[in-house]
Amino acid sequence: MNHHELAQKISDKLYLRLSLSKKILDLISSEIAKELSAGERVYLRELGAFHSVNRPAKRYYDIKTKKIKIKPAHKDVIFRPGKHLLRQIARAKKSL
Repeated sequence: MNHHELAQKISDKLYLRLSLSKKILDLISSEIAKELSAGERVYLRELGAFHSVNRPAKRYYDIKTKKIKIKPAHKDVIFRPGKHLLRQIARAKKSL
């Protein structure tokens, strides 16, 4: 599912215009990104939690150049699914 399909489902279920549901999705994603960039944890009940971590610099072997390179330190985002989401996925797998 992509951004447009999710916006379409929101607009269908809540009887909103597609443009409004796209704006809502954009607002949600920008607020999550703002909190994560500030180092905060974002918890959405029944969905899960997003949090950012600092990854250290890493050495790796580049196959093309046959040299050891260094990947610089960077921030990364981790998502941990909530229990409710995991249960729904498990139920969906059983029904298949």
